[in-house]
Amino acid sequence: MKILRTILTSFLLLCGLTAARAQEVRLYAAVADPVGFVAVGEVFAHLDAEGNIIDTLSLRVPIVSLAILDDWYYGIDSIGKEILMIHESGEIVARIEPPLNGQLRAIAADETTLWAVTDAGEIIHSKNGFLWSGFDFNKQYAKFYPKMDFRAVAAGGGSIMVAGITDMGNPAAFTASGSGTVWSERLLDYTKQRRPLHLRAEPVGLAYDEIQDSFYMLCNDGIVFRMPSCSHCNSVENYEVDRVYARVPREFDVLLLGSDGFRVVEKP
Repeated sequence: MKILRTILTSFLLLCGLTAARAQEVRLYAAVADPVGFVAVGEVFAHLDAEGNIIDTLSLRVPIVSLAILDDWYYGIDSIGKEILMIHESGEIVARIEPPLNGQLRAIAADETTLWAVTDAGEIIHSKNGFLWSGFDFNKQYAKFYPKMDFRAVAAGGGSIMVAGITDMGNPAAFTASGSGTVWSERLLDYTKQRRPLHLRAEPVGLAYDEIQDSFYMLCNDGIVFRMPSCSHCNSVENYEVDRVYARVPREFDVLLLGSDGFRVVEKP
């Protein structure tokens, strides 16, 4: 019986791979792994170091955000109610539903902690993917900052960044360190040329680059907004694409995932 179950599982996996290859693949998030990249969207896909798709596994519900911690993948599907724990094969092994008021929009990880955000301004974190602690940004900062609809989160370099849209429709980003209980606004109105900048792009994602020691806000209209530690040293990169979903550094190159697919770009 055990042998039969193994054969059946392998057959279903092969069918999933074949079906996924036969269709146009839409991907919305990506992370680096030891041999290349893993990307998710309508499928769970393994990519080589140049961004070429090696194999795919079909998903019942699209996954819109992805993180990796301790060799496990964690995703958020398009419904936004559950955090999915995913094996390297693409199999979903656990579904965790934290008690939240809003819908989950994005997930990220640093070396030790998972972070996730909701469209109701909630910021949650976990060390193991099962037990989550929450922080209600809109409630705690009601008298200081606009009400936030968070769209993205990234972590690295000892800091966490969240980004989204204010209740006035403007992009905004905030940073914290440690447990993520004290947040400061990151100014988006200056570039490294010290000229005023009126950024009006919609945040789609966030990424952290350890070598560049910078956060990157990924936006619609092909805008990638770099934010180094110097708050007046921001810079803008433009790509001919509707949306930029992911920016994944790997050694001296970067894999950029946009609405038109993948491209490998050299670091400046």
